[in-house]
Amino acid sequence: MPQLRYSGILWLPEIDRGCRESGDEVGGPKANEEGMITGVFLDRDGTINREAGYLDSIDQVELIAGSALAIRLLNGLGMPVVVISNQSGVARGYVSPCSVERVNDQVRCLLLQEEAVLDAIYYCPHGPDDGCRCRKPESGLLVHGAEAHGIDVRRSYMVGDHGSDVEAIHRVEGTGVLVLTGHGKEQIKKNICLPDFTAQDLLEAVYWIMVQERRRKSTMAISKELLDILACPKCKGDVHLTEKGDGLVCTACKCIYPIRDDIPVMLIDEAVPYEGEHP
Repeated sequence: MPQLRYSGILWLPEIDRGCRESGDEVGGPKANEEGMITGVFLDRDGTINREAGYLDSIDQVELIAGSALAIRLLNGLGMPVVVISNQSGVARGYVSPCSVERVNDQVRCLLLQEEAVLDAIYYCPHGPDDGCRCRKPESGLLVHGAEAHGIDVRRSYMVGDHGSDVEAIHRVEGTGVLVLTGHGKEQIKKNICLPDFTAQDLLEAVYWIMVQERRRKSTMAISKELLDILACPKCKGDVHLTEKGDGLVCTACKCIYPIRDDIPVMLIDEAVPYEGEHP
């Protein structure tokens, strides 16, 4: 069992049994008046990149459509993006720690090619029977990452394709989003978790987070630069403002997404058919 230390808020596990951060930290957090910020924690396999079992080669790494854009949007909003991943393949003997590191580096590289940046990647190499407090649904690594980046976990989000992702953030009173990529659909069928929102994929999850943050912070605004890179959550097609400026229309699937309180509500359930001639 990992040793515990008191942070002043929560008991944190010492991550000296193999649970680790992958690669170097990028940049630093942007603190609010309280010195804490809202962040977004992401699962890796099945959320950012396609689920392919126990990844042991960079050739198996393929980003899910829209995931790079989703992370780029979070970067533009100044929200730290931290990956928290269970990698029990190490404990099971299927992959080596070096393989995990190489795959993590490849994920970073593919994201950077699309101008998307991860602030950190933390992973737990232990198995479900090892009693590690860093393995989701335990929230040890999540809280450790939050402390390292000045993140207020109670105001933050976890997005993943397993009930354990949702449960991990719920244990620290944060908000959990389940994506239907990876194992997400199986989790829904088994009624394993009760997420705060269920998204088609990471991109729709981030669009939902944007709406929630606008409700929390009346001063939050989307820059023109971010508006210019938005894509349809349904088909990933290009979008542009309607003539009235009250919504964004997809040029591919001809759906309109409303703009409310200066924030595009880019959620699939909010889309309505475009009735004009030239979207």
